[in-house]
Amino acid sequence: MGEFAECLIGIKEACEFLNYPVVSGNVSFYNGTNKKNIFPTPVIGGVGLIQDIKKVVNHKFKEIGNEVLIVGKTFGHLEQSAFFTEVHNNLEGAPPEVNLKNEKNNGNIILKLIEKGYVNAVHDVSSGGIILALAEMSISSGIGIRAFRPNKLSNIYEYFFGEDQSRYIIELKKQKISATKKLLKDSDIFYETIGQTNEKNFVIEKEFEESVNKLYNYNNTWFNNF
Repeated sequence: MGEFAECLIGIKEACEFLNYPVVSGNVSFYNGTNKKNIFPTPVIGGVGLIQDIKKVVNHKFKEIGNEVLIVGKTFGHLEQSAFFTEVHNNLEGAPPEVNLKNEKNNGNIILKLIEKGYVNAVHDVSSGGIILALAEMSISSGIGIRAFRPNKLSNIYEYFFGEDQSRYIIELKKQKISATKKLLKDSDIFYETIGQTNEKNFVIEKEFEESVNKLYNYNNTWFNNF
């Protein structure tokens, strides 16, 4: 019950700081499957307003040869991550830290980039980390990505599977590269180049390579058998 109460306090603080409009919510305490109870996790739903639907940007890559950036710092937090849970069956540890100031600043700069028409595609980094976000962008579009090895984090798993908060992956329009980077720098927003789109392959530099078509088939096979 203490964890549940603290979770509600955290939700309240975040919603007030971000001015987040909650329209519904749900809490399950005793639901279970196969005689195992689920975690007592409160869930909320919100709604946002899009001023101009013509400016909507989705997460699909659009063009070959475009620079791809990650906005927000990567520290490599693996505790409570999908990687630890699914691959190592490890549920121990604390979730990643939430910095509401970074959350608001990074989110607002993404909105500004979309409004100015600087980006082709945008995807948040959440469950599964960078590698899953990139895979979703590739599979949904049929366009590949060559992702570079990290310059600072030596642990490749921490970098690509870590679930640090307040991060976004963006595909830049070729004619807006300089303007985008200037806006990010002037706004004191951390970013780094993570890769470049290509015709048909999903590549993690010196680590992994597979065709986007095969990834698409793997994904569909998994869903059909789920």
